[in-house]
Amino acid sequence: MVTGLFLFAVFVQGAARPGYDAWQQSISALSLSEQGWVQDLLFALLGAALLSTVSTWHRVLRGGIGDRAYPALIALLGLSLIAAAWWPQDPAPGYDPERLGLELPATSGLLHLAAAGVGAVSSVSALLVMAARFKTQSEWQRWVGPTRFCAVVTAVCVTVYAVWSVQPSGFAGTFERLVVVVPGAWGFAFTRRLGQGVPFMLINDRAATPLS
Repeated sequence: MVTGLFLFAVFVQGAARPGYDAWQQSISALSLSEQGWVQDLLFALLGAALLSTVSTWHRVLRGGIGDRAYPALIALLGLSLIAAAWWPQDPAPGYDPERLGLELPATSGLLHLAAAGVGAVSSVSALLVMAARFKTQSEWQRWVGPTRFCAVVTAVCVTVYAVWSVQPSGFAGTFERLVVVVPGAWGFAFTRRLGQGVPFMLINDRAATPLS
């Protein structure tokens, strides 16, 4: 839900921003120009929302694979978004609303890229950790393949974006948005199934016997 609202706000901004090509430009490019504070605020709010779930994930996963790794990765993802809000990206090829014309990357731009890299690695790693957890539970074993697939798709989209983003036109922005959409859709489906009462606290089937 939070990710969906974030993407909707991004869509509205992109549609209203003169010269901004959502197909090619990254979400972070919306932090450029005088209206950039809106996107910075969105990054910070999404990061804070993720951080607020860390303790809940620790309780949900307690006693099995990923009970510490997954919450830690979500925390890293949340912090990376807040860092991305603090350090804006450099003007992108094809979009320089402030006409800075930078020939060399600025320190803030490099820090932004580092934060984005941490976020991408954390997102992919979190999916792989959950795939390993699903493998230990009969109720969730059918989720192993799809979860690994989502991790691979996310990693591929990150790579395609990184290569294509140096061009002034194309579809790099589309692939970057998929980096948000794919894990977000997976998270929505996962929490929805949890809400339906599918057990998730047991490490394996042998643990199903009540403790005396």
